[in-house]
Amino acid sequence: MTVAKAKPSKAAPRSSGRPTKEQAGRITDHIVEVARGLFLESSFEAISVDLIAATARISKQTFYARFASKEALYAAVIRKGTNDLLKPAVTDSNRDGPIEATLVKLGLELSKRALAPAAIALERLVMAEAHQFPELASAYHGTGLHVREQIAGIFTNAMRDGQIRSGDASFIAEQFVYAVADGPVRAMVLSGKIVKSEKELRERVTAAVRLFLDGCRDRPARHS
Repeated sequence: MTVAKAKPSKAAPRSSGRPTKEQAGRITDHIVEVARGLFLESSFEAISVDLIAATARISKQTFYARFASKEALYAAVIRKGTNDLLKPAVTDSNRDGPIEATLVKLGLELSKRALAPAAIALERLVMAEAHQFPELASAYHGTGLHVREQIAGIFTNAMRDGQIRSGDASFIAEQFVYAVADGPVRAMVLSGKIVKSEKELRERVTAAVRLFLDGCRDRPARHS
């Protein structure tokens, strides 16, 4: 694997004297952003603290004043990326109502989020280093569990209203997320075929929701 060459980024903000808390925060964010780009271009093992410092245009003293090690910086990269992508997927306004329309709207939102370049880059980074940082990989995976719990509430309400038959709401939510977002997104990313228009994405999500609901609704009794 070729080690990435240092490409000095925009210099971190500097000032005379001791930096303010705000300035220190900007420097920290700058280091995290530079490191994210380097890790994605190459690998965790191939990137050194020297390269990170040179690319960020900071001294190693500045680096170690903020991060105890390269491993600590990598953890900060993953945490920041995860936090940036965390948005409420389910709101009070889409917990009730016709289940198909609710799931299409939710599925479209989940798909758009999963296909965002930042989301794809973060997943690749986590997967590449999951063997070395299992706790971070587990925490990253755990962010999706919260979303599935919220979606399970939608299915619980739909069961209560008789829109779908009763079942394990948590399991159904897990399968729904895979059907409309995780599965298609991973397939498209691996194949390099990314849905480019919202119309095409909506059509795919709508088809997935209808197929999914066919398995959740009671079938009419057959008459001999």
